[in-house]
Amino acid sequence: MQFAHVFGHQKVKEQLIRNVENNRLPHAQLFIGAEGSGKLGLAIALTQYIYCSQRTPTDSCGECSSCRKISTHSHPDVHFTYPVAASKEISTQYLENWREINASTTYFNAIDWMEAITKDGNKTPNITREETRSILSRLSLKPFEGEAKTLIIWMPEYLKNESNALLKIIEEPPQKTYFILVAEQSKNLLPTITSRTQLTKIPKYSFEETKAFLDNKYGLEKSRLEQIARLADGNFRVATQLVEDNSTDYGPLFRDWMLACYRNDLKSVSNLSDKLHAMGKNQIQLFLSHGIGILRECMLHQTIDNYQINAEPSQVDFIQKLSTTLNAFFIEKIYSQMNEVIYHLQRNANPKIALFNLSINIRYHFIRK
Repeated sequence: MQFAHVFGHQKVKEQLIRNVENNRLPHAQLFIGAEGSGKLGLAIALTQYIYCSQRTPTDSCGECSSCRKISTHSHPDVHFTYPVAASKEISTQYLENWREINASTTYFNAIDWMEAITKDGNKTPNITREETRSILSRLSLKPFEGEAKTLIIWMPEYLKNESNALLKIIEEPPQKTYFILVAEQSKNLLPTITSRTQLTKIPKYSFEETKAFLDNKYGLEKSRLEQIARLADGNFRVATQLVEDNSTDYGPLFRDWMLACYRNDLKSVSNLSDKLHAMGKNQIQLFLSHGIGILRECMLHQTIDNYQINAEPSQVDFIQKLSTTLNAFFIEKIYSQMNEVIYHLQRNANPKIALFNLSINIRYHFIRK
């Protein structure tokens, strides 16, 4: 992947290129950016630029042997670590899946990845103890083709305590060894890891950048283009999903759930919890993320005069009505509780119990006239 294939982020690209050209490339970097911000694409493009034998002042050539191998994730000196589904597995077991998903997009998230490697939607991503041993083994070898070895760790948040095993090699790496960690939440990383890496913040795409991306990729008509750009909120993964995947509509389900909580209808709450549980843990997280977006619009509708609700037309009336039954304090409370459930689901909480407990908490926040 060349820098030209990563949309936007021109200032970040220029800084990364300067670091390489001036021999000031840090041995350990941490790319932090929101979901759908292109951070993985930048990490791969930087790696390709490092190894390219005919690079220019602005990009790798894309044609030399190193470029071709890195673009297909087959370079023997470039290694990848990413979450897997079971405690005894390692990344190399899913290399073909990794190649396939990267060939289609680099804007995927952990949920997309888990669905690509397992049919069980309730599996929890994990970077295992066996993976850390594999990393140490791979990096102990001499480079096969070039002068350097590179390890890209995607979603190091899932290293958990296993990251302690990597501290020494990150702090004192073998000669000509580069680490690039690609993460979304620095708060979920051990401070001992972040302190040993140079931080590169990848900004979220703007509304205008999202419109330009969608226009270049799909050529949508103007009103649809602006609608999707607002809903995506700078997240290119969401933007492409809104265009390409019309099969999943969480709106009616979320509306029914809120109505059941408002009516204190525990039987309906239980039935909806069963329905969501059957969809799988990953889909539940998407459902709750949709709900968080709805609550954000409710809050803005309440607090900003003449606010234009950023939602599908079918959702606008629901958001207006929902905002009359919740005050700002309780919207913030539910928002926080939903984020907390997503956090626990990512750490193997029971989905049905978590949802039902969340529903019980939400029903107390409604204003019943």
